[in-house]
Amino acid sequence: YLQRLQATRDTVEGTGIGLSLCKRLVEAMQGSLGVQSIPDEGSTFWIELPAAQPGSMEKQQKGDTPSVQAELHHTVLYVEDNAANLRVVEAIFRRTRKASLLSATNGAFGLELARRYCPDVILLDIHLPDMDGYAVLEALQKDLATHNIPVIAVSADAMPLDIERALRAGFQHYITKPIMVDQLLEVIYQYFPTESATNPQDRN
Repeated sequence: YLQRLQATRDTVEGTGIGLSLCKRLVEAMQGSLGVQSIPDEGSTFWIELPAAQPGSMEKQQKGDTPSVQAELHHTVLYVEDNAANLRVVEAIFRRTRKASLLSATNGAFGLELARRYCPDVILLDIHLPDMDGYAVLEALQKDLATHNIPVIAVSADAMPLDIERALRAGFQHYITKPIMVDQLLEVIYQYFPTESATNPQDRN
């Protein structure tokens, strides 16, 4: 991963975080990822996942329909167009059982969900297909229904200047990808009432 970050970008595209994201996604589903590599020949990667129990598969929802569990008192909105990142965060919230998760894959729908549900916290990707995270943040700040909702930037841009710009714009925190579970929950729980701010060991 460090070698890939130091590589020139004129011949091979990408930041080199794809494998790390896959590993976290697989582990979030209680699975494992393995590799077998032979120099000058190639590498083989595989994953192992536990078998699903009959009847345990959730119904697939069409489009960006939010799923809200009525018994949960807190709601987090995640605006993210990358399916792998979204599944990682969805898996985290299924395990914590502290809050329900709304999701949107573009800024416009994210704004619609924010106005409709007024979540406790918004996780906002900086690079979205229709409008960037800064434009979404500005729209949230100008709307009386959403201007008090804390917004947390989530991005693979990890340079100090990127973080400084985001905080100046009004983001409450800046989380870099790949997402670290403990860091994500530590930040989010700051905006839940005290009864949810339990010891990190009790959050899973």
